[in-house]
Amino acid sequence: MKLKNLSILTALLLSSLLLFAKNYQYNEKNGIRTFHQGSMFVKEGVPFLSVKGDSYEMGLQYGVLMNDQIMKMQVKVDSIVETYVGKFFLKKWIANMVLKSKIKKIEKRMPIEFIQELEGVAEGCDLNLGEVKMMAYFPQIFFEISCTSFVLKNENGIVHGRNLDWPGIEIFAKYPLIVNYHRKGKIPTTILTFVNYPGAYTGMNHNGLSMSINMNGCPIPEDKEESDYVTDMPMPFELRYVMENADELSEVDEMFENYSTHGWFITVGSSKDQSGAMYELTRGECIKNKMQDNYVGVTNLAVSEKGRYEYSPINMHGESNITREDKLNELNQNISNDNLVDKAYQMVSSTAYYELPHDTSWGCSINNDITVKSCIMDNSRQKIYFAYGEKLAGCNQFLSYDIKSEEVGIYKEKKEIPNEAYYNGRKAYRKWLKTLFTKKKQLEKEDYKKIINQIDQFNLYPAYKSNELRKCYANIKNKEKAYEHADKYIELLPTYGSAYYGKYYACKSFNDYEKAIESLQIMLDKAHNTTADFFYAKCDILRLYDKMQTQSPNPENIRQMKKLNQEIKELCKPFYPAKWVKSEMEKIDAMIAKYQ
Repeated sequence: MKLKNLSILTALLLSSLLLFAKNYQYNEKNGIRTFHQGSMFVKEGVPFLSVKGDSYEMGLQYGVLMNDQIMKMQVKVDSIVETYVGKFFLKKWIANMVLKSKIKKIEKRMPIEFIQELEGVAEGCDLNLGEVKMMAYFPQIFFEISCTSFVLKNENGIVHGRNLDWPGIEIFAKYPLIVNYHRKGKIPTTILTFVNYPGAYTGMNHNGLSMSINMNGCPIPEDKEESDYVTDMPMPFELRYVMENADELSEVDEMFENYSTHGWFITVGSSKDQSGAMYELTRGECIKNKMQDNYVGVTNLAVSEKGRYEYSPINMHGESNITREDKLNELNQNISNDNLVDKAYQMVSSTAYYELPHDTSWGCSINNDITVKSCIMDNSRQKIYFAYGEKLAGCNQFLSYDIKSEEVGIYKEKKEIPNEAYYNGRKAYRKWLKTLFTKKKQLEKEDYKKIINQIDQFNLYPAYKSNELRKCYANIKNKEKAYEHADKYIELLPTYGSAYYGKYYACKSFNDYEKAIESLQIMLDKAHNTTADFFYAKCDILRLYDKMQTQSPNPENIRQMKKLNQEIKELCKPFYPAKWVKSEMEKIDAMIAKYQ
């Protein structure tokens, strides 16, 4: 009897599992998968997906056609979560609870159509809804982006260039995806994204309206919270919403007029208007910057006077923003406007740092060490040119994609990275350092000696090598060698501010304050300096005079401190008085007050 009951129970369980099992199958012919109205094919390692219908149906097609890629991506996302929170069960459990809480807060601001879309994805793939949502919202919970965007035009058309700089998600670049969303009753829209990320950081609708996102690091006022301004749907979903409902700049104006968020720059190109604009979305306010002289562009620093000064603290006028901004303007002026796509390609693929063919730190050029996607959207001809990569994506092979015909071709072959051998040498060196000293919180004297002995095994850029040796010799208290390599760095890169800071650090470590001051003063005279560089250098020089006064009292030290204090305050006047800047000023005032 018991056996019979067990058999009946087993049969019931099996039948219920079969009843609720996902039993969706796509068809495949000539390399093209189809399911309902959706289709997907892969060219040059990139999936091109088209989904059609209402929100849920588009999601269902997405889940069925992309299930293989979604499952592979899920493993990577899970591994990244582990690197942030650790593998320990309790830690991971707590982290998942926190993530679920954040997702609930995000979804309170999400339009129902996007939630329905994710429900469809979960129905179509082998993940549950919670896992699909985790992947969909994961990037904007954990990571911040730092990008470059611009729009160019001539009498024949308009193009929109953009580099996505996104640290921490380099592995996602191995899971690129181009999606054509044909939402029922809306304008078809193409998004350049990653597997199972439904937001739009870059895209263009099929009427020629393109949009891209840059991060805006303007701080929140001290008496406010971010939630006071961020009251609408997350920005990447707002972009999809705008592109699916607008094809003219005036319509974009209307949609942003009542949209409240904080911390974004949105660059827009419009084929219908034959123009472009950049919108600064800061503290719930929207400032529109119109195209001037056939160009509008942005890095991560506001273009408007109000955004640039009233909302931006002095540190935002630093090297990573200013060097890219200056190089964009320089390339726009120097490259002919005859072929806009080629001009945009030269701009997005540029690794130059002022007169250098590449930025030796690989962090301040347009195409840099955290560029994971590089693209050009031809608004007038409905074509997209793009490349993905874990680093320096703009140097990778560029594909061309015709949105209407869905033809894929090769626009540019992968090009050589300037001084690629040095670049690879630095990667190998850093990997060695990380492996060798991964468990040590602080290196010991013997560790620095080991680096000195091993460093010649790596093919390092001479200036980079000199700086590494400077640090090592300073840490083992070899003054002569530390100064020798600091001077070598300056000799090799005389307009590079970091070189002079290398000498400053070496001198400071040996309490040689006069030489440290001299190094920074020469930097301010000879190097490429931003407003932020002047601020930091003058603050550091002032502190050195304070140390000199403690070491050997002299009225001239105090006079110099007071003079520098006034110069620093004048430097800061035009900019937003961020909390940390005010704190810095208070510390300096207190330092000088000791000598009153």
